[in-house]
Amino acid sequence: MDREAIYQRKIAELEKREQELLEQLQKRETFYEKILDEIPMNIFVEDKEGRTIFANKQACECNGKTRAELVGQTVFDFFPRTIAENQRKEDLKVWKTRSLLTKEVIVHFKGEEVHMYTGKTIIELEDGLKEEYLLGFGLDISARKIAEQKIEHMAYHDALTGLPNRWFIQRYLEEFLTENKTLAVFILDLDHFKTVNDSMGHQAGDELLKEVSKRLRSMFPEEYIIARWGGDEFILLAPNLENENEIITISEEIIHMMSIPFSYADQQFLVTTSIGISLYPFHGPDIVTLLKNADRGLYTSKNNGRNGYEIVV
Repeated sequence: MDREAIYQRKIAELEKREQELLEQLQKRETFYEKILDEIPMNIFVEDKEGRTIFANKQACECNGKTRAELVGQTVFDFFPRTIAENQRKEDLKVWKTRSLLTKEVIVHFKGEEVHMYTGKTIIELEDGLKEEYLLGFGLDISARKIAEQKIEHMAYHDALTGLPNRWFIQRYLEEFLTENKTLAVFILDLDHFKTVNDSMGHQAGDELLKEVSKRLRSMFPEEYIIARWGGDEFILLAPNLENENEIITISEEIIHMMSIPFSYADQQFLVTTSIGISLYPFHGPDIVTLLKNADRGLYTSKNNGRNGYEIVV
């Protein structure tokens, strides 16, 4: 075999080897893309100028574009300018600090509000060229947020009436009493509630509690807090009342509301209420004293014959 033939054979072997390496590289890239496409979060990579180098399947779907359409584009190409400028500021901050930046954001996607946990950091390729890129991700945490909201609602609301419960009241008062405002506390107890339970059944008692809750909610503005304190007791928190006459007016409105007959299983019956009232800061500087004094007023009202109200003195 002459030298030319040997030379041509070597070239053919090198070209074949090069083709094999390219095919392996393409398979590896396809393999990595496949993995990233199966991860249930948005993943993208940008260069220092903010141009998209890579976006996985979910990131493409989120932006309504194909990978080919996203590659080479910046946030200014697919976000409103204000949002794009904020995104770019974040990118530059990450490039400057070279640290992981995470946050929770709310975005609107396909007409729905979506809670996202997002992050950005800098990665360096160990290929001898020391090339650096910005790696970003976004994880949809809407389901977790909804679950958290449900758990919090269950923790701070009564299951039967849907009203806030005593734990909600405790938290509300802790925050409110740090402000320099007046607050009237009304504790209501349904008179002879046990008689309703015993004579008509617990279902009737539950329906009565729900109807009282409904009536109370319809009587007062949103800034008034109405809660089920426990058993057959309710609590009303009325902020910024200016004088005792306003307290009396509210109490008499509640007494009048309770005078309207209740109905259950084609039966009508009457239930009255006794009310105890304290006023912050005059009847107590803290939660415990305020509630204790309102409760004291409640029992005074009951001892005076029920179906009335008593402002603690």
